[in-house]
Amino acid sequence: MPRFLPPIVADFQRDFDELFDELLIGRWRTPAAESDPAMVLEHENAYEVRLCTGAFKPSELEVVVNEKNLTVRATHADNPWKRQLNFADPVQTEKVSAKWANRILTIVLPKKNTRPRKERK
Repeated sequence: MPRFLPPIVADFQRDFDELFDELLIGRWRTPAAESDPAMVLEHENAYEVRLCTGAFKPSELEVVVNEKNLTVRATHADNPWKRQLNFADPVQTEKVSAKWANRILTIVLPKKNTRPRKERK
């Protein structure tokens, strides 16, 4: 037996179904800044940062570096994205390099001071 829904309930059901379809279809699959996978490796002479950029293309990414901070931004019509990282040691901003492959952005940030650290006893 078909059931009758009041118009307001039918509208809500239709809107909810559309929202659920959008999520399943993947229109919102660009990464959220807080939850995207990232890895920071500290080497003796440099930091290495690997960021999952999701659906963003290299042309949509902007990398900004200052002495102790890294900011990676992507502007997308529907979903702006930004990731910020801070470092303990200052980096050589003029020698930073980046490469993008398989949706992973790898950034190498050479340290300014590469003196060996004193071991704690």
